[in-house]
Amino acid sequence: MSNMTTMKKLIPIFVLTFIVVALFSSGCMEKNLSAEQIATQMMDKENNTRDYSYTMHMTSYLGGEIKETETKTMSKKPNMIKSIVTESGKENKTIIVSDGEILWSYTPDTNTVTKMKISKPSELTENDYTNIIDDILNDTNVTVLSVENVDGRKTYLLETIPKENDGDYELIYKTKIWVDQETWMPLRYETYNGNGNLTMKLEIQDLKVNTGIPNSEFKFEIPKGAKIIDLGEIKLPEELSLEEARKKASFEILTPDYLPEGYEFNSSMIYNNSQFSSESQISETVELTYTKDKAVINLAETVSKNQSSDATIMDKGEDIQINGIEGKYISMGKTKLLTWKLGDVNLSLYASLEKEEMLKVAESISEKT
Repeated sequence: MSNMTTMKKLIPIFVLTFIVVALFSSGCMEKNLSAEQIATQMMDKENNTRDYSYTMHMTSYLGGEIKETETKTMSKKPNMIKSIVTESGKENKTIIVSDGEILWSYTPDTNTVTKMKISKPSELTENDYTNIIDDILNDTNVTVLSVENVDGRKTYLLETIPKENDGDYELIYKTKIWVDQETWMPLRYETYNGNGNLTMKLEIQDLKVNTGIPNSEFKFEIPKGAKIIDLGEIKLPEELSLEEARKKASFEILTPDYLPEGYEFNSSMIYNNSQFSSESQISETVELTYTKDKAVINLAETVSKNQSSDATIMDKGEDIQINGIEGKYISMGKTKLLTWKLGDVNLSLYASLEKEEMLKVAESISEKT
């Protein structure tokens, strides 16, 4: 996972925070409240947040395997963030720090520090809040279930369930959120699959907002003896036409012969991790985006020098066949994901489509002869 991807994954819990605050401050789930009104309330709350800090305990329950992670995070506007991650059973801590201009990442296993200059710092933490709220209101039913005590604090227990149930939710179907009555911040967050089994639990502790975190907290100190890799200025990939992507990619890009009605090619991007990885771990990914109004289909194609990979969440997915080739399928609520391989190309199809449509798109992709 790239450092920029890691940074973006630090943000969602606070997107959830502002969603919850907005929903309550706007009238505690009025059914006739518009997405635009809620988005406006949410942005007002976010605009009043100058800094925050918290400790998050995350536990995942997949395939009978339990994994635990503790993350200590603090953030200050406009674009400073620090995160210290500890995995269960490991003493060493992964550290990610940005002062708004330089992003530092420390990997204890190799005692290596990676340094990079951020060309557009705001892109690390920006979120499309309106779209997030719109998706929640349009796609789920939100209910206040009860009032419960969490660590001695009174909370509202909320539940979200998709409005359209296709009976095919392997990871996330139902979500429960415990919201502190005093601070209106979530203290606990749980997700359940379609069978009612717990798949993930997040617990927030020591949450503090607008405490005046000093800038000095975001100055990175290089651990003694650590190797420093300076990557220079890192720019996010530019959007390309399909023709431009074909010229720049190091492998032949595969495209679907079938798309659901109304979907058209929108753009492509090329990601190359040669700046981040050793020679044996270099990979290149081409991402193709097809759109229909606000709906999106993403097709990612990756070629790696080292084809071995660590276990991923997809290993828990359903075994499927795509034109006789083994693949994996997983449902995360409305969103579905397919992964399979054609020759040296690893493919991932990501969209909010029915399973049959996903398979139809995947089966229309073939190696060109």
